[in-house]
Amino acid sequence: MDTLQGCWENLPSVILLEIFSYLSHEEKISASSVCRQWRCTLFHSTFLQSIHFKARGEDVNSLARTRYLSSCFAKKLRNAIVSLDSLNPLCVREVARVLQKLSENSFVRRLILKPSHCRFECPGSEREQQHFIERNIISPLKTIIKHSRELEALSLGCSEELATYSCVLLNLLGRFQSRSLRQLHLASVKDDPNNYIILDLNYSFFQPFHMLQVLSIDYDYVSDGLLEVFTKPSNGGLKCLIIHVHGITKHHPNTSNQAWSLFCQYNPQCELRLTLIHSYDAVEVLHSDILRSSMPLTHLKAFFCEQVNLATLNLLSVWFYKTLRSVWWVDSCSSALLIDAVDEGQPDPLVMAAWRCTHLEELVLIGYRCYDADLVAIARLRGPKLKRLDVTEEDIVDFLECESFIDLQYEVSQALKRSWQPLSLDKLDDVIHSPSAGDSDEFILPVVLQDQDW
Repeated sequence: MDTLQGCWENLPSVILLEIFSYLSHEEKISASSVCRQWRCTLFHSTFLQSIHFKARGEDVNSLARTRYLSSCFAKKLRNAIVSLDSLNPLCVREVARVLQKLSENSFVRRLILKPSHCRFECPGSEREQQHFIERNIISPLKTIIKHSRELEALSLGCSEELATYSCVLLNLLGRFQSRSLRQLHLASVKDDPNNYIILDLNYSFFQPFHMLQVLSIDYDYVSDGLLEVFTKPSNGGLKCLIIHVHGITKHHPNTSNQAWSLFCQYNPQCELRLTLIHSYDAVEVLHSDILRSSMPLTHLKAFFCEQVNLATLNLLSVWFYKTLRSVWWVDSCSSALLIDAVDEGQPDPLVMAAWRCTHLEELVLIGYRCYDADLVAIARLRGPKLKRLDVTEEDIVDFLECESFIDLQYEVSQALKRSWQPLSLDKLDDVIHSPSAGDSDEFILPVVLQDQDW
């Protein structure tokens, strides 16, 4: 028995790796309890092709864990997701170390950044902070782009600070990764939507990327010229185009319906996800200057724009009834406005969308008051195909009556064929209670970063 025990403990690593390769993840964990050598095999780089590094300020162990993972595996893994509390200088420094380790790995294929906020908090003066970002984050990113053998995906995590280096990074990507890059996320969330830098980001930067399938970009750089870049024969065309709208300048060329029509011919499977973020001016002209009937619009989100554009909501069921899948309209509940028809006697535009938009599966309405009868109508029209219907209790007109509460829950649950109830305001982010009660980044970023998950 002792001889057999010694044999199992001293199996050659090549044989152990072969054994582990046939096991599921749970089975590998069970097998790792046999002995120390088997435990070490569990952490072999062969089985850790993807790692999610997490540097969170509220988790006292996350920095040590991240440092250990980066020191052991960052030079060999293929896919890296890096989440961080970007307002915590210690977390920013730790992520800088992770990126430095990854820059020594020529096998990186996917690098996804997921900051907690659109800005980074670094020690020192404003100039010192900028120097830190350039030296410790941008410089490793440039090295990764140059040395990676086949970079397939890069996301800047909607960071406004990192997005200011888009021209430099795009130039390198075009030179070194044009034949492999399939996903590129440059869209950002602005700290001040009324005052931010607009880069000299010409559509010609995107011409080398014939394999690109997913692109996120700010509306400031969207034009007919950009759409035309993707009207050339390629590897199946774009699958998803994500556009973030912030401010809108009077000199912006907008896009033409003709350009979108041609774009759709060459990218027939493309989803358009349009997100407005603190777009106080753009939301007013959304229906007239931004939306076009030939757009392949599947997702429309409006975050903290402080008004609803009823003309836009009415267009959803007219222009996008074949493509629309998701609508979010979110604002603070402290100044909730009533969504109602433009003309008295006209049906609610969201009810019309539920009726005509045959693929609608998600409706999130926070900070805008609605009638319980309209919610029941939406639920009945979509049925179980509506996977998400979010409204808050406070936003439902006359919802405080106990009998109305029970009836509404029952009617909507019956229509959706699952248990449903409105959201309780005390379970939502503080910024939903009041614009000054929290940071909107904490609500917006998880949603827009999820849009990038492909």
